[in-house]
Formats: sequence, C-alpha cells, structure tokens
Amino acid sequence: MANFNFQAEYNKWLKRFDSEDKNCILKQVQNMLFETLIYRCVLKARSIAPKDSKGRIKLNGAVHYLIDKCFFNNQLMTIRRLTDKGEDVVSLYKLLNQMKGNCKYLTRRNYFMILQELGYEYDYSEIKKKHDEYIEKNLRMGEAIVIPDELDWDKSERLHSDFDKLSKNKASNRTPEDIIDNSIFDKLLDELDCCEKLRDHVDHFVAHSLKPEKVEKLDDEALRVTFEHLWEAQQIICKVTHFVGLYLLGIVDYGLLPIPHGSFLQYIEEPLITKEEKSKLHEEEGKFRNEIHSWKVKIADFCV
Repeated sequence: MANFNFQAEYNKWLKRFDSEDKNCILKQVQNMLFETLIYRCVLKARSIAPKDSKGRIKLNGAVHYLIDKCFFNNQLMTIRRLTDKGEDVVSLYKLLNQMKGNCKYLTRRNYFMILQELGYEYDYSEIKKKHDEYIEKNLRMGEAIVIPDELDWDKSERLHSDFDKLSKNKASNRTPEDIIDNSIFDKLLDELDCCEKLRDHVDHFVAHSLKPEKVEKLDDEALRVTFEHLWEAQQIICKVTHFVGLYLLGIVDYGLLPIPHGSFLQYIEEPLITKEEKSKLHEEEGKFRNEIHSWKVKIADFCV
C-alpha cells in the first residue's frame, strides 16, 4: 500500500467512531447505556411500588413483561451489532480489526501529525523553553497566573508517554517510526470476544429460531440470559470504546452516558390511565380481536 494516506484513513475511522451517523459506534454505545438507565429506574420503581393486601406489587404484569422483553432483545441486538465481525458493518470489533490491519502506519510520527492542529508537538523543547520563560517573567509571590494554551508543553509529553505504553517502548528509545504494538489490538479484540455467549443467544433465539433438536443440545447457561450478563458485556464494550476514543483515535475523553434534554423521569409518577377509563382498554382489546378474526382465509385466497 505505497499510496496509503494515513490522514484519510484516520478520518474514516473517526467518522465510524463518532459522527452524525446514527449507526456510528459512539451513538450505539450511548443509546445502549441510556436505555439501560431507564430500565434500571424501572427496576428500582418495581422494588418500591405499592403492594396489595396479599403483598403483590400493584403493577400491570403485561406492560412490564413487554418492557422486559423489549429491553433485553434490544440490548442483545445492540451488543451483537457492536461486536459484529462482518465485512460491510459499522462495529467496534470491525474498527479495531481495520486499525490492526494497518498497524504499521500507526506510528508516533503520524499521531503527532494528525494532532498537531490541537497543539501537540513531537519536539516540544521550544514550547517548554517559552513556558519556563513566561513563568519566570510573570510569577509573583502569592499570586496565581494562567498559562496560555499555546505554552502547554506537558500535553505533548503525555502523548509521548502514552505512546511509549502503546508501542511498549522506553522514553529513552523513542523514534518517529515507533508503532502501536499488535498485542494491544489482540487484547481489545479478546475482550470483545467475551460477549460471544450473548452473540450466540441472539443468533439462536432473537435474530433466528433454532430448531428444537438443536435447542435440546444447549446447556441451561446458553438458554438463560440475565441482567448481570448484559451488564458485564456493557462494561466490556464501554471500556474498549473509552480506550479507543482516548488512546487510539486521539485524546478525547468521550462521555458514554448522554445527558437528555429535560428530565427523562417527567410524569413518571403519573398513572398510565385512570380507573374510570379502563373500559376503553377493554374496547381496544375487543377491537383488535375482531380485526384478527377477520383475517381468516379461504382456500381460494392462495389457490387461484
């Protein structure tokens, strides 16, 4: 790949990771966590919900069955998408594999090149000199001073130090051609492979319907998915996502849990309907049953 353009390829990686595209990795992770926040509030609400005279929670079973089912299936599909190994997909796994495949271009020189516009300098000796001169000139006993951003040489040293760890190099041996060690990507990909159990569950029971004889061969652990399984997978995905954003695509400490506009708990304390209006729901049930009943077929419908 003699004509490999690192800047262009890096821009593609960054766009897949964070952009206005609803399928970008960061948005997938943020939506996953926001939905989990809502669900955790639902679980808390159940634990403190009022009970009837027999100690049963006064919540509608059908509504909360739907909440549980939709939450689990949607979360499983999100985890499946983020760890998808396919070719024509946007996934965290795919992004790491692409970066690993171009590992020889992930050099110290290239990283400082793409971050130079943010004030990162490979050779920061001149900036440090100006920084020290500024302090010597402006520092007064008992007074605080503000150092101009353009004199912040320490951030360049931190980037060098981080790259030492990524390239498994020593500061005394730094060169522009140091590259990120392949084992870093192997470790990150191995972490995502810990989600394989959930991926298999999606393939067997959510995205597809496994044959009964195949289901019988699965152990109980493969059939059962709990909130703890989801939470463990989410933690792994979030740690890998955070690492990619902070160390492999630059120095951005991305917030993974979005802040919603207004309170997402607005009107949560209000009942869905009043007792007096419950009859309207019975009417809706009857209407739907009649509609389904009208779908009866005749042999002529498909045997013309």
